[in-house]
Amino acid sequence: MTVIPHLDLIHRASRRTMAKGPVVSAEYAAASVASLRELAQVAAREITSVSLLEAPATHETVIVDRAGWVTSNLNALAVISGIGMEHTKDGEEDGEDGNPLADRAGAIQTGLALGWASGKVLGQYEALADPGRLLLVAPNIVQVAQTLDLDERDFQLWVCLHEETHRLQFGAVPWMQAHFIGLIKEMIGAEKLPGSSYPWRIIRVINSLIRADDSSVIELVQSDDQVRIYRKIVALLTLLEGHADFVMDQGGPDLVPSVAEIRKKFEVRRDSNKKLASRLLGMDEKLMQYRKGVAFVRSCVTDMGIADFNVVWAAPENLPDMFEIENPAAWRTRILTHHV
Repeated sequence: MTVIPHLDLIHRASRRTMAKGPVVSAEYAAASVASLRELAQVAAREITSVSLLEAPATHETVIVDRAGWVTSNLNALAVISGIGMEHTKDGEEDGEDGNPLADRAGAIQTGLALGWASGKVLGQYEALADPGRLLLVAPNIVQVAQTLDLDERDFQLWVCLHEETHRLQFGAVPWMQAHFIGLIKEMIGAEKLPGSSYPWRIIRVINSLIRADDSSVIELVQSDDQVRIYRKIVALLTLLEGHADFVMDQGGPDLVPSVAEIRKKFEVRRDSNKKLASRLLGMDEKLMQYRKGVAFVRSCVTDMGIADFNVVWAAPENLPDMFEIENPAAWRTRILTHHV
């Protein structure tokens, strides 16, 4: 794995912008972690039943704090950097590579950005790890439940139902991780920059969010090939998030008594973050709304049933593009034409 320069400096910088709290006793924190472990197993059983998919035990669920989330994402950044290095041509020079001041500045930006983001995430699947793991960020889950005045156990289970579905999607679908990494490789290969550029390119994007300027990922996508690949990544993420929301909603009413209250309050929170998401993606907000993905899945499952819908996971070519996500009947027509 490629080593990101100045890791110690990155970790120190991340603590500067890492959110504080929640303020709870050690006993309360330990009980919350134990509860998350238990409820993750409850959620895994439920979503397996609902989705008719099952992930192997090798794809673990782990409870982490914000610092643990930062470390995980630095590992992912190192993987991306390594992929970029595979595309480096002999003799290429990079304006930032080998520049100590640029490396230190990049490390500080990395730490500040990741520290800030570590307070926003409830759960994340480590799609670039082998095998992948699901991370549940305990302090954020506790803090959101407190901030929104929600029943903590209900909220924990509700979060687990969504996040465990991501573990299932990557664990149960044998080609999913390789396909996802392949899209990243395609994107990097299309740009044809020296591999050492990639960590700092990503960090500049994240750092733009902290500065609240108008920078976006799409501004870094220059060629037609990159735009094409980018759209495929967006469509995949929209499907995965929509499927997770759909599965969560199927199990929620029976398992989570206060699910209606949670959904109402969390949607307000989600809407408040849409401007952030749209700036990050550099495209119309609607393309990445969870509602668009879940509407696609709901429409298809209503028409086909969950067992037949699961043909979407049979091969990469069965995945919908964004047009098909917005027009589920078009995807069903294409799939049924080839799977009769």
